[in-house]
Amino acid sequence: MPSWLMKLRSAFIVLSGCLSSALSAATVNVGTLPPSPYPDTEVWTNVPFGSARTDVKSFEVLMRLAGSASNCVQVAFGRDADGDGDLAPEETGLVLGWRAGDWFVEDVPGCRRLRERAAGDAPVRVLALRVLMDDAYAPRAASVTNEAGACFEELSAAPAWLFSSDWNILKATRRGPVPADEWFRADVRPRSFALVFR
Repeated sequence: MPSWLMKLRSAFIVLSGCLSSALSAATVNVGTLPPSPYPDTEVWTNVPFGSARTDVKSFEVLMRLAGSASNCVQVAFGRDADGDGDLAPEETGLVLGWRAGDWFVEDVPGCRRLRERAAGDAPVRVLALRVLMDDAYAPRAASVTNEAGACFEELSAAPAWLFSSDWNILKATRRGPVPADEWFRADVRPRSFALVFR
């Protein structure tokens, strides 16, 4: 497989623990994505982000990519219940992503998928999700924006499926034809850690 088939060459996870009187940080090189075993050039990587936390005040995901009418890029969150290091569909809670010109947000257990058509021909596609927690660390408010402004406004009521303190793994997947200039970056920022793909 040509080396340019995947511009997402490596993944890094940056963990910043913010406790009452201490701040620590570590960087782990997760490594290069494997070659695709499928004709549609599907590739993926799983990134565990440590023990689940019950004290998260906010959950933020920022996706930036060179989207096209033929590619798909998604980030899934869930709990690795069987401990095999791979987030299976039945372990997945939330999926955000780009698919063939549309942004989507998916509640996997509830079988609900929201889609919005991307606007115009922007060279950089952006999707930003921000979820704020209440005193019981459950979602209380949410906002989603893309390169054109506010979107998925039905999520402003912050349905419970937008975040779970049980989640402990992320799975990033891309599939479809890959032009040489394709790229993708996702930043994930609960209060207790930040995750960056490059």
